Parts: sequence; C-alpha cells; structure tokens
Amino acid sequence: MKPLALVLQAWLMLTFYAGAAYANMYEATRAELQNPPGTLLRYQAMPMPAFFRAKAWRVLYVTRDYLGRPIASSGVVVLPGHANRNPAQRLIVAWAHPTAGIARKCAPSIQETLAQSILGLNELVASGHIIAATDYPGLGTVGPVGYLVGKGQAQAVIDSVRAARQLPEVGGSNTYAAWGYSQGGHAALFAALHSASYAPELRLVGVAATAPPTQLAQLLRADMNSLEGRVLTSFALGSWELKYGVPLSTIADDEVVVAIRRVGSLCVTNVKDLLGILSAERPLEKRFLKSEPWRHPRWANVLASNTMSGLSQTTPALILQGDSDTIVRPAVTAGFVRASCGNGARVKFVTLRGKGHAGSAKASIPDVMAWINARFRGEPAPSNCK
Repeated sequence: MKPLALVLQAWLMLTFYAGAAYANMYEATRAELQNPPGTLLRYQAMPMPAFFRAKAWRVLYVTRDYLGRPIASSGVVVLPGHANRNPAQRLIVAWAHPTAGIARKCAPSIQETLAQSILGLNELVASGHIIAATDYPGLGTVGPVGYLVGKGQAQAVIDSVRAARQLPEVGGSNTYAAWGYSQGGHAALFAALHSASYAPELRLVGVAATAPPTQLAQLLRADMNSLEGRVLTSFALGSWELKYGVPLSTIADDEVVVAIRRVGSLCVTNVKDLLGILSAERPLEKRFLKSEPWRHPRWANVLASNTMSGLSQTTPALILQGDSDTIVRPAVTAGFVRASCGNGARVKFVTLRGKGHAGSAKASIPDVMAWINARFRGEPAPSNCK
C-alpha cells in the first residue's frame, strides 16, 4: 500500500496546468471591478482546430460573489462559423462545467483543448449557437473559488452571457439557455433561480442539468465513505472554509486538515475516471472527519444556503440522471424533481439507464441538444411531472 502522499503526488502528475501563460490576461484591477456585473474587461483569441469551423476567445469579465461583492471571472466564448448572420439574433448557451478542482490553476479555459471542458462542444457548434463558458471566479482569476456556492456560481454563469454579447465579433440576442453537468448542474439550477432578478434584460428559456447535486447534506452523508466522495467533500470544505470563514479544525483533526488542503491544491479533468484509478489502488479506510458537517451549526448553515429544495414555475427544466450514479445519488435527484413538480415547475426528468456519474455526461448530450433547440424555437416545454 502506498502512503496517501504518494497517491496525491501521482494525481498531481496527471494534472495539466498551463495557467502561467495567461496570468496577465486574468488579473483584474480594483478599478476594473467597479464596472457593472457582466462587463467584459478583456479578451484574447484562442486557437480552435479547423474541423470545428468556429472561433474562440478567452475572456475576463466582472461578476458578483454570493454576497454581492465585485469579483472577476474568466471563461471562454465560442462563435460557430455558421452562426446567424445577424449578431442581434444569435442565441446563446451558457455552459457550466463540472468539477475541475478549487485551485486557480484548474480553470477550464487554460486547459489544452476546449473539448475537454465543454460537454457536447461538437453538437453546440453544429447548432450555430454562441457558447458562453464560465470558469467561475477563483479558477483562472483571484479566488477563492466558491465550489458549490450556488448564488455566486449562478451569477458567474449569467454574467458570462452578458460578457459574450460585448465581444465585437460575437454579439448575441438577449435569449439564452443554461446547461450544466455535475457541479455545473448545481450552478445552472441556481442560475434559473436568480436569472430574472439578477439579469432582467436577459431571457432564460430553459435550464438543463445533468447529474446535478441538489440536497448537499444528503449527498455528503451518502458519499463520504468512498474515495470519490471524500475528495469531492474535500473540495467543498476547503472552498467553504475560505469563502465563509468556517475553520476546518472545527470538524477535522490536524492530519485531515492537511490532507484536505493538499487535495485542494490539485486539479482533475475527469473526476470519475481519475478517482476510479486511485480508488482501485488504495481506498481510504480511516475515519474522515471527527464531526459531521451537517451537525455543526456553522457548516450546516453553509450546506443549507447552497441546497435547492426545488425549482419554481418560472423556468422550464430538463434534468438527467444516471441510475447507476454513486456520486450524485439517483434517489436524491428524484426527490428534488418531485419537490419541483410539487411547486408547479415544468420539469422533464430523464433517467439514463445503466449510466454512472461519468457515463451520464456523454449520454445526456442528444436529449439536451434536442430540448434546448426546442426551447429556442419557442415550443411548449414538456413535463413528465405526475
């Protein structure tokens, strides 16, 4: 058995990081942050393989954190070559990415290829829609990142649309759809909750979420005995300690605190596959935390503030869930859908048979693309609420 340090070192060696080359691009001054949310601060063309027939730019823009404080976020905007000739009529898909890590170097926009960070990139480009893909604040830009901090990440998703519309070659209408997977599904659902009040000039026609974490305390309780669950919990706790000022020492001993912070310094690009390798090599068997976060008042408040009890009637939703997912548990997602239906929301719930957490990503693409395109065409949103 290898010691934990060697396992984490192997993980680090598998992580690609190219952030140093873009450091100046992602630095916002205090004066720049005084601009309204969604203000595009700078942009930089980035290469796209010729077969995509699209242009792409790294962007830096102003957004707000969960307390409404100015903060910068980086991201990517993609313009398909066959987008609508009239920039004012171009439709936008706001993409919210899954777990990459919580360290600044983990930003998807600085990874080697966009196809690694934007699910369904081929299909989105083929649709002719603009893609606005936020990194979330703290990935690429100065942090800390708000991992699973619903309101802050939702606002970064919404402001990516505002920023994309300011790119000279891009433009875009005020109409958009949001799509997220895993962590990004959580951000996209929160975007649906806040879009109308935060950006009343924009029109969100629908939100698609693949394997979205919703009831965070339930998921932490279910997942903490697995290696994958412990690592994702480490990301959450490490982020929340900095965002909310709740010390890790209140729920973890010194050795575990060191491990949580070490994990937080690393990146992943495919959580399920990468952690599956580590899990097969050496599962962590010792007790993870000395106190359960949902039983500690301050940590419980953090969990509650980033948990969604259900969607409202405002925005139609497509929610897709693998029935073999051991990270985002199917029963938890199904409970969220039932609550949303009880609120009068229009929800289409799709079970991806035989799919785990990683497998649900690719499997969800055809349904999501068909559903988003139907929303853009103005067709009535389907619902299988009972």
